[in-house]
Amino acid sequence: MTLPKEHPLRYRLFNESHARPYADLTSPLQVSYLVLLTGEVTSKKECAHLSQLAEQYGVTPPIDNAVHYDANFGNFAIKWEKHTEFSSYTFTSTKQCQNPFSCKVISEVPEAWISLIEGELLVAQHIEILPKCEDTLSEEAISTHFQTDSLVGSFVGGTAAQAWTDFKLQKDGFSEVLILNDCLTPQTMGRLVQHMLELETYRLLALLGLPLVEEYGMKITELGASLTDITHRLSSTTTFEEEQTLLADLTTLEADIEQIIAATSYRFSATQAYKSIVNDRLQRIRENRIDGRQMLSKYLERRFQPAMNACESVSSRLENLSVRVARASQILMARVDLALESQNQELLNSMNKRTDLQLRLQGTVEGLSIAAISYYIVGLTSYLGKALNAVGANLNIDLFVGISIPIVVGIVWLSIHKIKKHIYKTL
Repeated sequence: MTLPKEHPLRYRLFNESHARPYADLTSPLQVSYLVLLTGEVTSKKECAHLSQLAEQYGVTPPIDNAVHYDANFGNFAIKWEKHTEFSSYTFTSTKQCQNPFSCKVISEVPEAWISLIEGELLVAQHIEILPKCEDTLSEEAISTHFQTDSLVGSFVGGTAAQAWTDFKLQKDGFSEVLILNDCLTPQTMGRLVQHMLELETYRLLALLGLPLVEEYGMKITELGASLTDITHRLSSTTTFEEEQTLLADLTTLEADIEQIIAATSYRFSATQAYKSIVNDRLQRIRENRIDGRQMLSKYLERRFQPAMNACESVSSRLENLSVRVARASQILMARVDLALESQNQELLNSMNKRTDLQLRLQGTVEGLSIAAISYYIVGLTSYLGKALNAVGANLNIDLFVGISIPIVVGIVWLSIHKIKKHIYKTL
């Protein structure tokens, strides 16, 4: 069968649902997880760095410009993923350890290689997964691995496992999560681990917007007060010069607001997107309450949500300020335009008066011109009469000149009128 011409992205879009599949995991399992903000670091550089480790262990390296890489290095496995503004490194192993977090997989990775990973470290987390049947992992025993005052725990995966953490950074700079597996399947455990890692990743990425709240919050309040002052001055402004000064102040204020919007819009938009992912991952881990313990979602609701609300508030205040400044600018520009139109009307009236005066002067000059031209022509007529008498015409010169005067004036007037009419047609 011959199919129609395919869209160039058809296979890529179709296979997108199969990209970065969940791993099948079993307990016991140790996970060490790093997330670095990579900024200008290209995937090619990261692949080259991964290739150095692969060469050291005799493992197949990633292809150039890859965006994900999975490999087993013997004592540990690596899963690397390249995202828009960060890269994640997941190290896993399946050792039998006597106590939780006593054999962290990150210690198996060459320290020199880890120190040369490019980017800025944002997330560092250990996840330990143990079978729930361990006698040593009672609730009291779990408390010894975390700070009791901030310990939270809940059933996850319905009631198939328990997750415990204190949301604290330990001495090695990592946070720790303990998962007690009761009846999770390998597929379910892989999804749960991935969701827990993403929950921590996007929680911190979303919180990157909070420093902007602290940096610009007071400045936005000051800009709002300045706008209120300009609005009050606007209602009492009477002269064109005052309106010009107000317009200059308003333009400066608008520039300051737009500068802050340009500096914060990307991060606040990203914060909203990451917040949505955090909420989605909280739903996907399918939490249930453990009696007497605070759930992970409730802990985040009390601490994470206020930070998100603050980011939303600042973003909303910026948008409202921008709208209010635009509205005030429109009002002020309307007043300035009216003042300019009034000035233009006065100027036009003045020009009309001047034109009328010029027309009157022109009429006067025109009359004088007719008289002057007629005078010279009549003078020539008298000479004509004298010339005719010289050849025997016997004319009364005075009578001849007198009769010629109205005729000459009429001809001169008609000639000038015709010339004016022709000029007006050509304009």
